[in-house]
This record gives sequence, structure tokens and C-alpha cells, in this order.
Amino acid sequence: MRRAIEGHRGRWIGLLFLGALVIAPHLVRAQSAQMFEERVKRIGKKLLCLCGCNQILVECNHRNCPFSGPAIETLRQAVRRYESDDLAIQAMIQQYGTAVLAAPPAQGFNLAAWLTPFAAAAGGLVLIALVLRRWSRRHAMAPVEGAPILEDPAWRERVRREIEKELGGPS
Repeated sequence: MRRAIEGHRGRWIGLLFLGALVIAPHLVRAQSAQMFEERVKRIGKKLLCLCGCNQILVECNHRNCPFSGPAIETLRQAVRRYESDDLAIQAMIQQYGTAVLAAPPAQGFNLAAWLTPFAAAAGGLVLIALVLRRWSRRHAMAPVEGAPILEDPAWRERVRREIEKELGGPS
């Protein structure tokens, strides 16, 4: 009886091993398909939909968008052809132009798109600092018109008399 049980156990182990061999390629294919779609989405987030919505390519929510569907399919083909993400992006640029990029490349004339906001902010801060400095100097240096000078002995004597008169002291 023991031999019969051991014989069945060997068959079950063999069937499990055979099942694993049959299922393994399907699991690998499903995992690689999921990784492929994740790569397409990662690259697609660097590109714009050119239907006029100015949304990220893989996030365009227009129903029956005339651009995003074909562009995503083109991106899938580029991802299949090229190992590098940069090469897939270059293929999209060759087909649709640099307008498809979500962020302009930091080179040539497009470098101005990266530098202008920072330069404008820095220039504005410098201008504000200069204006505030000039205003504070004007207030500190310019005497108020009609205000007496504190070192004038005649003015001090007049103030003393007025204070004594108000307090009812000796005049």
C-alpha cells in the first residue's frame, strides 16, 4: 500500500512540475506586458497631446481624441523598437516635432524658456531692493519742512516756556 501512495505522490509531483512549466511562460509574458505598458506610460508622461488640450499624452481625457490614440500607438511601436527611452522620445520628435515634448530641451533657443522666469524673478528682487533702499535713505536724510532743529537754543527755550505755561508752573 505504501508503494501505491508513493507512486501517486510521484505522479502528483510530476503533474505539478509539468503544470508549472506550462504556466511559467504565460506568467512571464503577462509580467513583461505589464512592464511594457508601464514604460509606455513613463515615457508618455514626458510628451504632450497635440489635439489642442495641452495635456500630458497618456493623460488626455478627450473622448475619441484624434491625436492621443494614434500617438500612443506610435509610442508603443517606438518602445518595441528601441531599448532606450531617449531613442523612443527621439522617434516621437521626428514624427511630431519638438512641440510634442512636455518640457522644452535645455539647449539653444529653448534655454531661454528655462532661464527667463528665474532671471525675471531675480531682476524684480534687485529692483525692489534698490527702490526700498532709495526710499529709506530719502526719509532718513530729508528733514520735515517746518520742523524745528533740536539743537536751536531759541527753540528749546520756547518749548520750555510753553510746557511751563501748560503745567501752570513759573513763567
